[in-house]
Amino acid sequence: MTSVSARLITSFLIELATVGLAARYGWGWSVPASLGCAVAFMVVLRVGATLLSFALSESFRSPRPLSLRVGLRGGLRLVAAEAWAVIRVFFVLHPLEPWINKPDPDTHGDDVPVLLVHGFFSNGGYWRPIKRYLCRHGIRAVYTVNLEPAFCDIDVLAHQLAQRVGAILAASRHTRVILVAHSMGGLVCRAYVQRLGGDRHTARLITLGTPHAGTVHARLLPGPNLRQMRPGSDWLTTLNREQGPRPKVPTTSIYSCHDDIVAPQDSGALRGAANKPVAGIGHLEMTFSPIIQRLLLTALAAEA
Repeated sequence: MTSVSARLITSFLIELATVGLAARYGWGWSVPASLGCAVAFMVVLRVGATLLSFALSESFRSPRPLSLRVGLRGGLRLVAAEAWAVIRVFFVLHPLEPWINKPDPDTHGDDVPVLLVHGFFSNGGYWRPIKRYLCRHGIRAVYTVNLEPAFCDIDVLAHQLAQRVGAILAASRHTRVILVAHSMGGLVCRAYVQRLGGDRHTARLITLGTPHAGTVHARLLPGPNLRQMRPGSDWLTTLNREQGPRPKVPTTSIYSCHDDIVAPQDSGALRGAANKPVAGIGHLEMTFSPIIQRLLLTALAAEA
């Protein structure tokens, strides 16, 4: 078990135990009732945080074309689907990452390895739905990486990514990988490609919900990587200036005009990339979304 997964599991269990013990010994509830209270509290807390995140993202939203507006019914579906995604990610995919992510595949065949790079305060478990989708469509040379610690300089994480890419290429006997990244993971990949010579080992970069121009949500917490993801930060300004008019490798940026974590939402568009805006999909819902999965498969097929 990687330390990043261990920390996510530990924080989950500590939160569960704290509320459960408070209900058991503070209010004298039975053990089953205390456990149920703890789980309900954690669900309510995360759903509440999701609603607040949507409220903030709407306050700083970017203009949406008429074709990408969803209306009241679509908005309600969007919020409900994202809340359900939050529960599945934090209660299932993150805690169970050591068990649901299989060992690295045997990729001595012709398929270019695909490396999935998670975002902020996440781990490789986030990619389980997309990994299963890709496998069903014949893409089996799929890897994940766990970047740590959660609050860390993005350039440090880029060095970790470089080590993981090197290990995959050595094991698979390929010379390049395809990078698929969610959220902050896209910035880690760009730092790797632009600053660490990663363009020599990257066939294509596909980002999902990456704040290429920053997000106002990054102002809510401290930490080197969050400061770097704030709109107008020196780090982002330099990264985008270093890129020039187009990325060093073929890049596709898939982003949602209704993202509840990346705001303004047009921060997901990257200069010189093939930008693919979608509507009615939340930030964490992306891994479960059939629309995102199909767009990703199409982008991967373009490299084949």
